[in-house]
Amino acid sequence: MTGVANGKVGIRLSLISAAVLLALLLLIGLQFDGGESGPESLVRNLAMKQEVLSRMRINIIKSADVEKGAVMADSDEMSRALAGQSAEVADAVERDRAELARLVERNHTAAEMNLLKEFNGCWTDLRKIDKVLLGFAVENTNVKAFTLSFTKGREDMENFRKSLTSVIQRSGRDGGPLIQFAWDALAAASQVQSLHALHIATRSDVEMDKIETEIRRSNEIVKNSLRKMEEILPEGSRGELKDAAAAYADFEAVTARVVKLSRQNTNLKSFELSLGRKRKATARCDEILSSLQKNVQTRSYEATR
Repeated sequence: MTGVANGKVGIRLSLISAAVLLALLLLIGLQFDGGESGPESLVRNLAMKQEVLSRMRINIIKSADVEKGAVMADSDEMSRALAGQSAEVADAVERDRAELARLVERNHTAAEMNLLKEFNGCWTDLRKIDKVLLGFAVENTNVKAFTLSFTKGREDMENFRKSLTSVIQRSGRDGGPLIQFAWDALAAASQVQSLHALHIATRSDVEMDKIETEIRRSNEIVKNSLRKMEEILPEGSRGELKDAAAAYADFEAVTARVVKLSRQNTNLKSFELSLGRKRKATARCDEILSSLQKNVQTRSYEATR
């Protein structure tokens, strides 16, 4: 009998030991799990969410502000620098988004989970817009076209005018048709120069087609006028006319480059994206985060009452 009693006592002790061990394991598990089932851990979880959400809202707006600087910058270096800063801030939002997802997964309401999913979709769209927008911004094709037109293009045109003016002055009062052809060439060349700025500022492909047609027509007037002047001038007096023709050939090459850069329209496209889709997507993402923040604030208030 004594042996049987001892056996029963041993079984009870084993069961008690097992129960104590299980309790300890559960306690340790709760601690390593962040203790999300307890009121203190819930408050901690909600506080961390609040902190992450605040950072995300600040950085989303900051990234958008820096991006606008990249769009408006007047140099490649500045555009690239600001585009890089905007991307870095967006990456910080992405890291916080992953942290927020982890916190929500550990403790959430249905509303929190739905809002997080909604934000994920909005954020994905926003990053896609950023990729295109910042790519356009750093290309700066409209700015490059403008700079080329008003530097090299202006210099070539000035050389063209000087050379033709010398031809006119040498011809004297008896220049007759020669002077008329020279003025025709100057007027047509000036028309091409004025069309540079109009082309750069135009966003419509149809309108750019019309402008390019005008450029080609004016170019033909210049070349035909120069050919007729060459026919009139004696061979030994064509030096300045040749200089004029060379200067216009350089200007024509600039015009072709200006048109090519302007056609890409990256500055106008990035500007439109920034004021249009990017602005709306940013506002929507912030609105979702604001709703999520209010939800967390309500839960925090209830948990600490």
